[in-house]
Amino acid sequence: MDRSITQIIRHRFYMKNKQAFSKKKFLLYAIMIFLPLVVCSVAYMSYAAYQTIDFYQSIKTKERGWEGNVHVADAELGFSPVPNSYGTHLFPMGPDIPMRYDEDGFRVPVEKIEGSSKHPRPLVLALGCSVTYGDASYAKDTYPYLVGKSLKGTSKNAGVCSYGLSQMLLLAKKLLPIHKPDYLLVQYSPWLVSRAQDPFAPSSYGKVPTPFFYDIGDNFALNSPVFLAKVMELPIDRYRHGERGVMDALSFYWNVGLPLFFHDDFNMLKYYISRSIGILPNPTKRREDLVEYVYGEIYNEAKEHGAKLVIVVLGAAAKPVVVKDLSFPSDAILVHAHDALLNYLTSVNNIDYMRAYAHWRGSPRRLVDIHPNKFAHRIIARAIVSTIAQAEMETSN
Repeated sequence: MDRSITQIIRHRFYMKNKQAFSKKKFLLYAIMIFLPLVVCSVAYMSYAAYQTIDFYQSIKTKERGWEGNVHVADAELGFSPVPNSYGTHLFPMGPDIPMRYDEDGFRVPVEKIEGSSKHPRPLVLALGCSVTYGDASYAKDTYPYLVGKSLKGTSKNAGVCSYGLSQMLLLAKKLLPIHKPDYLLVQYSPWLVSRAQDPFAPSSYGKVPTPFFYDIGDNFALNSPVFLAKVMELPIDRYRHGERGVMDALSFYWNVGLPLFFHDDFNMLKYYISRSIGILPNPTKRREDLVEYVYGEIYNEAKEHGAKLVIVVLGAAAKPVVVKDLSFPSDAILVHAHDALLNYLTSVNNIDYMRAYAHWRGSPRRLVDIHPNKFAHRIIARAIVSTIAQAEMETSN
């Protein structure tokens, strides 16, 4: 009997100590597991906060940029215009410029024009980047609009800021069967090729994945955007005009900065892993072959749908754009629009080029944007119209 009592006491003592040991062990394991997670989380949130500072400052100081929900992430194009949307081009000084996309996603003047479905022929469809879009200019001052007006017809401006050859080819295949233009204006600039070789579009903040070309033997294929951009769905405009303050900055960090950088960093990690193990292809490095391929494909699409391909050569500085080694379709109308800009200058250098063709404001004058101004767009439009007229005359003879 005494032995049984002794065993019971020992058993209870053992269980009590075992239970205490188990709790300590569990607590130790919990600390070992969750402490690194907490430390990493705090470190990452601090890193995201540091990244958010510049973003917040740029919003509050009204740097050159956009306002308005006019673009949306797109699984095919990377991002695309929002139909029937209004926005604003922001400038650090002087008046801002309003902009509008119509029901088809084309850039049009803010002033609505009645009876748009009855616009006359010839119909001009333009593809390109911010130069064709007319960044920092009014829609009525852009060369696609001026060309349509000069031809006593209609223009549809499908140029989009930060687009490259990949989006231009996709849009040509999409828009030509629908609109069947008489003339297809397609911008050629060296950076359009580079963008088609890059999985990400130029962006001030946030990653914006875009389609890119990769090699399949001697041919090319398009890879879809590696993930959907986040920056376009965030409430950035909510913070543009409010007063700065601690609570405002914390709200911006919680609603914009942290969601953006967490989304982008997580997806970029997946992207780098996919690239390293060969799931994602490497972008092509064959620039000249890519130019021949893309403009050849666009030419075939244009010809199939009854449009004349007009390739508009444009640069960004006083240096001429070299095209003699590029294989454009022989039947395409090639417009050396950048040469027309350079020929207008009395002295060809970057300073005079920017003085004549960039956007300047204030007194003393200050450079606010390097995209072509309305004077440059007029020269480009005249070069296009005169080259088309000459080509039509040669064809008729």
